Amino acid sequence: MKLGVSSYSFSKLMARGEMDLVGVVDWVADSPAEHLEIAALGDDLLTDDKLVETVVKAAGDRGVPILNYLIGADFREGSTEEIDRVRRHVDVGHRLGARLFRHDVLPWGWREANQAEFEAVFPRLVEGAQVVADHAAELGITTTVENHGMSMNGHERVARLVHAVDRPNFRVTLDLGNGLCVGEVPGRTVSGLLDVAAAAHVKDFHIRRSIPSDGWLKTLAGDYLLGTIPGHGDLDLRALLALVATKPDLPVTLEFEGLEAAPGAVELGLKNVLALAEGAS
Repeated sequence: MKLGVSSYSFSKLMARGEMDLVGVVDWVADSPAEHLEIAALGDDLLTDDKLVETVVKAAGDRGVPILNYLIGADFREGSTEEIDRVRRHVDVGHRLGARLFRHDVLPWGWREANQAEFEAVFPRLVEGAQVVADHAAELGITTTVENHGMSMNGHERVARLVHAVDRPNFRVTLDLGNGLCVGEVPGRTVSGLLDVAAAAHVKDFHIRRSIPSDGWLKTLAGDYLLGTIPGHGDLDLRALLALVATKPDLPVTLEFEGLEAAPGAVELGLKNVLALAEGAS
């Protein structure tokens, strides 16, 4: 398994100014991870050419491949300004050397009032993704959507979008656990999206039927989720990684989003995932 780390795993440290992207590159270089995924927390890399150059140099000097570049996006209104912003982020991904580019099509927390509202925005989601994918194809980049949030999630909706966009370079960044947000069993998510996946995220959650304290995410099924170190939660990661192993060239990236302190939690998560993957093979 080709296992890497997402910069999102260090987002709290970065928000507090205790780590920057160059520090993340250095950490990954000294870890068992084989690649880095950069999750943009804003438009800094879009507006700061010097920062892009600094990250590229650091990654080259330390021998850290940048696999995937991730941004948020919202295509509900079909805004040409928003689509242009995402296209310019694709150019940033190209400069970073990433061969994959993940963009949203809906805000993470948006949930349609009813199916009719989703159907009304769906054509604009397709059109925006097509424009971005066509631009990325000129640069040799595969664009993806991730199964996450409260609307563009669940294997049926995500696969529907991929087939509607109908571009060979538009695929999925498959998160092994995010289907839980909309009440989907993780094994169903993985088996339903594996054929259209270009990359995978591995994470873990504690899952409860009643809320023990603040800070838990309520799913559409009425369960509660709390992120944790991969291997310490309730997901059957060994079984999920066994499914992923049927597509051996699929790159897998650890995305830690728990309460435990990074970078120690990320280091332990890497160790756990590698051990679980070995046991699943």
